[in-house]
Amino acid sequence: MTKTRLKQLIQFVVFFGLGAALLWWQYSRFTDQQREQFHAGLRNADYFWFAIAMIIGALAHFSRAVRWQQLLTALGYRAGLGSRFYAVMIGYLANYAFPRLGEVVRGSVVKTSDEIPFSEAFGTIVVERIVDMLCLALVFVLVLLVQFAELQGLWSHYIWEPASAKFAGLAANKPLFYGLIAGIVLFIAAIYLLRKRIGKLLGEKARNFLKGIKDGILSIRKVPAPGWFVFHSLFIWAGYLFSLFACFYCFPETSGLSMHTALVLLLFGTFGVAFTPGGIGAYQIIVTELLIHLVPASEPAAAPFAWLCWGSQVATVIFFTGIAFFLRPVLNKYGLVKPQA
Repeated sequence: MTKTRLKQLIQFVVFFGLGAALLWWQYSRFTDQQREQFHAGLRNADYFWFAIAMIIGALAHFSRAVRWQQLLTALGYRAGLGSRFYAVMIGYLANYAFPRLGEVVRGSVVKTSDEIPFSEAFGTIVVERIVDMLCLALVFVLVLLVQFAELQGLWSHYIWEPASAKFAGLAANKPLFYGLIAGIVLFIAAIYLLRKRIGKLLGEKARNFLKGIKDGILSIRKVPAPGWFVFHSLFIWAGYLFSLFACFYCFPETSGLSMHTALVLLLFGTFGVAFTPGGIGAYQIIVTELLIHLVPASEPAAAPFAWLCWGSQVATVIFFTGIAFFLRPVLNKYGLVKPQA
């Protein structure tokens, strides 16, 4: 086994272990009632649809790996399909250890396997995140169109009212409020006044690193076959949506829910994934609360559904990271034909 291969194996084992440990940690925090409900949900679930959700999710991740090459091509680099797919999957697995760690891991994988500078690879990943935000905004617009009344109620109950209460509490504490504003102003002023000195302290290597990130971000301007880039971007998020929708059929109480409900859960569930490692805890809480709020009749299956839906995402990442690791040399032998616009 080569040194690079051994390093990647250790990387896989470490992040797999961290993911498994976090799963056990979350499970150990269940109350007896939650544990009983969780077990009952797992026993009665239809795992055929769980497997379908995994396959759809894996296709979305594979599409992300394919799309990534378009950004790398714009920079003049070529990474093997196996390396890209493995980098995407191990990056998702790393996110279960710490939020956004996956972006760093992805860049380091292709740096090792395909000698692509980390800074430029990281810049292309930043572009992907910007595109993801645009796709999330599209989901938001769709929810506005099909579920406006529900979204208005959810916004008021879960975001506006809690945020208003916290801001009112902060404003009432005038020394803390004015101190916070003064601190922000002083920080911005210090950055501006010391910008030249900071530039010298950063040094040439740091400036080159930042330039590489900038070049990676600007790669979007030269992406080949932009039509395919848009297609994959939409396909990825459609995959997320249909994977979640497939999980509805795991339980009788949720099997009749509409795609409109799935859109709302996707929108708000994404925020849970963004702010905790892999969405652990936050995703389950958000989806459970939303499902009960939107469809009161689904309450018996709400928590098991949230856990099973999140579990399908975790299972997809763990299983297909292993597949990607072992198939990486085979997939690297087959380059994809450059798509035509």
